[in-house]
Amino acid sequence: MALWRAAILLLLVPLCVGCGLFKQLDVESPGHSVQKPSNVAVYLSVSEGDAAITDLTEQSFAIYENDQLISPDESKQVLLDRALAAHHRTLLLVDVSSAKDEATRTRLSRAVAGFVANVRKSQAVTVYAFDGAADLKSVGEFAKGESGPSELPELSGYASKDPSRNLNGAVQNGLKELGARLMTQQKSIRVGTLVVLTAGPDLAGRASAEQLQQTVDASPYQMLVVAVGAEASFDVSALGRNGTLWAPSLSGVGPTLEEAATKVDALLERQYLLAYCSPARAGVRRVRVEVTHQSTEGEERRGSIEFELDASGFGPGCDPSSTPRFGRSGPDPEDDGKKADDKQGEAKKPDGKKGEGKKEGNGKKRGDDAIVPPPNKPGYAPQPSPK
Repeated sequence: MALWRAAILLLLVPLCVGCGLFKQLDVESPGHSVQKPSNVAVYLSVSEGDAAITDLTEQSFAIYENDQLISPDESKQVLLDRALAAHHRTLLLVDVSSAKDEATRTRLSRAVAGFVANVRKSQAVTVYAFDGAADLKSVGEFAKGESGPSELPELSGYASKDPSRNLNGAVQNGLKELGARLMTQQKSIRVGTLVVLTAGPDLAGRASAEQLQQTVDASPYQMLVVAVGAEASFDVSALGRNGTLWAPSLSGVGPTLEEAATKVDALLERQYLLAYCSPARAGVRRVRVEVTHQSTEGEERRGSIEFELDASGFGPGCDPSSTPRFGRSGPDPEDDGKKADDKQGEAKKPDGKKGEGKKEGNGKKRGDDAIVPPPNKPGYAPQPSPK
């Protein structure tokens, strides 16, 4: 029996040693762009589990067409400013149901102002407050790039009239408000992030947990939650799609909101706009973009996406730094994110599973200068219908 056990252990050792080899990067894309003379661009995000990968360079990407590696000298691949194709916005929901005294509201106001000041350096920010009431209370709209604020009088001076907590309804309304603001933007790709600061679970019962889950599941946006209280003292798993942070108290939430702002920035920095010149001159090509990243422990991680392009009419003269044109057509803003049309522009990961921004869902070839609209997927807003 001892010999059998030893033999089994010896067989398991090489399997465990190689376990790290199976860790992969999560690479997603809302869409790609193809333009004459032979320009190709793809917008993608890269993560490893909950960790955003924010330090990639042009050398981190390998491009294959029909399984043939295109050398960087041939592709002239370059990372462009993501702002050429994408608009980002964050909406913060602040629970004021427990902020009963002026001192707590003042400290909360300053903490929220610090969050806004940090995040608006890279994207626009909207702030709403909620308590037990059915409607949200607007606190402020803050454009990208401006300094401040140091405090929010609309928040510090707001005394809640309903001490209950309409958390579920606030999240539903917050997602609607975020979507409404993103839909006004003309950028081809629009990325929304909802951050929820709550001091406890839903108490009002205006929307059930099941209704909230359905709304969250259908939402295309990134979501972070800042929960106040002892860690895991109440369930916020439905709201933490991209992370959950715990703060010890409402009056001491400042450092946790600073951490949340850092996470919001990381969610932006994990996104890349890769452009290259295709050597193809005719026919349909299957493109695979492979991403390689080395962890702090020195372990190499890989991930990839695939899509097809039609190279009909391609020729010389490509400048990869040219601004790519992504599609503006897409589902109606009122869609729930689950229509069949949303499959347009999707592709397959190498394992055959459906992913974002990849192989055409209708099986048809796109013509010259094809533009592929992003689907309704986590983090990305749907495109409005052409005017």
